[in-house]
Amino acid sequence: MEQLNYFKMKNLFFALAFMLMGTFAFAENTNYDVDVLESMGICTVTITEQNSDGTTNTYTYQFETSTAQDCQNAGQAILQAHINKR
Repeated sequence: MEQLNYFKMKNLFFALAFMLMGTFAFAENTNYDVDVLESMGICTVTITEQNSDGTTNTYTYQFETSTAQDCQNAGQAILQAHINKR
């Protein structure tokens, strides 16, 4: 009976190790470039992703703002939300 438990634990250990390795294998490295521009009350936030596979994605967000500082703060919040959704 004790030998059976040993093999069960051994199999569980290997299964968990392979799951952990798979997690790292599929992790994607992405670099972000962010442009934040405020002009006449309109804030434009452009996020450019450069993925590890060589592809590039660009996302542009526009909205009304009252100050350039509000635009900068919103740009950082948008970038963080964009990263968290992945």
